[in-house]
Amino acid sequence: MKGKQLAIFGIVAWILSVASSAEDLAGNYTAPTALIVVSALAILVFTIMAVIFLWKPQKIIAILFLVLSLVSLVYVSAPVKIITFLLFIWVISLLWVMGKNEGFAKKLQKDTGLTDEEFSAVMKEKQKGNDKAVEEILTSAQERTKSRYKEATGVDPKSIVPEIGKEISWADIVNHTFRVLDFDRNGTTVDENNKVKAKSRFQPYGYLLAESPILNNRVRLPIIHRDDFLLAASIFDEQKLATMVKGEELLVVYSPKHLGPKGLSGSPHHVLHYAVTLRGTLDAYYSKNNDMYMARPEPQKLVGPFIYISRRN
Repeated sequence: MKGKQLAIFGIVAWILSVASSAEDLAGNYTAPTALIVVSALAILVFTIMAVIFLWKPQKIIAILFLVLSLVSLVYVSAPVKIITFLLFIWVISLLWVMGKNEGFAKKLQKDTGLTDEEFSAVMKEKQKGNDKAVEEILTSAQERTKSRYKEATGVDPKSIVPEIGKEISWADIVNHTFRVLDFDRNGTTVDENNKVKAKSRFQPYGYLLAESPILNNRVRLPIIHRDDFLLAASIFDEQKLATMVKGEELLVVYSPKHLGPKGLSGSPHHVLHYAVTLRGTLDAYYSKNNDMYMARPEPQKLVGPFIYISRRN
């Protein structure tokens, strides 16, 4: 049973326990005997499974939960009930969070092509802080996956440039930072009044060819807002800025003001944020403190506070 499933089972068991503990004015239980037995068994099973599930990652909490569960069987008082309930809520929250992490871990394993043994090794080396060993395992798995793909299709994966929104979900890159390598206008033009005219209403204004430590390949990042296109065009049209970009790093972050389903923007505001930084800034950012920004990006540390413009496309 997974963490989320166990948490849901615990909530159901608690509800059954409350329902079966109803008493009349004389202090006698009013619930059917069958319900009392089922609820008691459910609580027992949940307690045992929760203690087993939490034993390694949260041993102290597991021990406290087990001890209080046993104490509440023989010594029932208001303070014990309150403490037991609070600890129960804590256990449920831990199981739920661990369940979410399990889902993330499974997705990570699937995306990286790691076997169960390799994934377990990555987790162990990560806990030791051995980033070099982690990188070697990931690189080996990636090369194996690329080799299999090439054998099956005859196409070298290194020559494929995936597009955000198609091969890669927008949700996977929210708040992550990319290094811009090139700018594709996709036939969009800008007149002397800064009026943007796209080649088609059904295509992006343009694309940014970009790369980031969070991905294995370079990607095509669609420019879906007029103001984002104008800013990119102004950078690449200005000779001094274009030269600066080649010598330094032009960084871009996809971060909508309001996030909609599947990582799409939920407002008319622009979604890309740019900054020109010293070369090496992006790699240093993602390698900081055991790659902490891989899981919890803080792009404002690179590009500054986000400023949104409310003009529509």
